[in-house]
Amino acid sequence: MPNYRLISLLKSLSEIVEKIMQTRFMNHLTKYNILSSQQYGFRENLTTDNATYHLTYAISTAMNNKSKAEDIFCDMEKAFDFFNHNILLFKMELYGIIGKEITIYAQYLTDINEYS
Repeated sequence: MPNYRLISLLKSLSEIVEKIMQTRFMNHLTKYNILSSQQYGFRENLTTDNATYHLTYAISTAMNNKSKAEDIFCDMEKAFDFFNHNILLFKMELYGIIGKEITIYAQYLTDINEYS
């Protein structure tokens, strides 16, 4: 048996739980119209093409009106790694995510920190 190693299913289970949580949270955020119309990332039927169109339209409108156009771009790829989880949980409760969902998510964040 020395040639056999155990296969961990934790990563696969974690991905399934994350997908379920993401779907539920996005449904909640969409239902109560919480996300800004300018939020393009991680949203169904909205792509970088939509963001590019919106930016191009704003710039061309400003040019036509002989005014200025400014924009700020942020790379948020690693932002969650440094985000204060207590603030996230507070904001989630503020937006109506309460009960077992918030409890499960709080436990998940604790578990992620322990195994990272």
